Amino acid sequence: MRPSLPRRAPRLVTLVGLAALALISACSSTSQPVQDFDEYLAQQEANKGKWKEAEFKLPTAAPQDADLISFPTLPNSSLDYAIDAKSIEVTREDGVIRYVAVIRSKEGARNVSYEGMHCATFESRLYATGRPDGTWVPARNSEWRPIKPYGSTAYQGILYRDFLCQDKTPYGTAKDIVQNLRYPTTPAAYR
Repeated sequence: MRPSLPRRAPRLVTLVGLAALALISACSSTSQPVQDFDEYLAQQEANKGKWKEAEFKLPTAAPQDADLISFPTLPNSSLDYAIDAKSIEVTREDGVIRYVAVIRSKEGARNVSYEGMHCATFESRLYATGRPDGTWVPARNSEWRPIKPYGSTAYQGILYRDFLCQDKTPYGTAKDIVQNLRYPTTPAAYR
């Protein structure tokens, strides 16, 4: 007579393997990245509606290449991301940092936008886009939106984390932010 244990062991291994696969697929079925705790707290603060945005003016001229400071994004990115150093403005009344962002391709294409970042709420806002002739077009549906650290606006998450904000407040004055863009203080392991 044969012992029945060896027959059941392969069946048990198969069942354990199937259970593990089911667990893995259940955990990975979310279509959006999981929100981190800082983002959650920032959104909770935003929901309280404690602040009002200060008045602002659109830029009057196009950014000059000499004023652009490139910053690192994804290691294999084919685009160059830069901020116009002369455009950076920190408004203490509302805690918003406004700046001109320039995204350039190796082929010479260039996207220019005037944006704002509210460190306390982990949000950004597109105010206007720049035209090749140096004029600005106000953005349609310009409103504060949560920063998404993925997709076409992933650079905003990097700006928030490494260059513009610290402890949910602006990194400092416009001069401090320019200094941090040129000589980052964030350890390389975290960039």
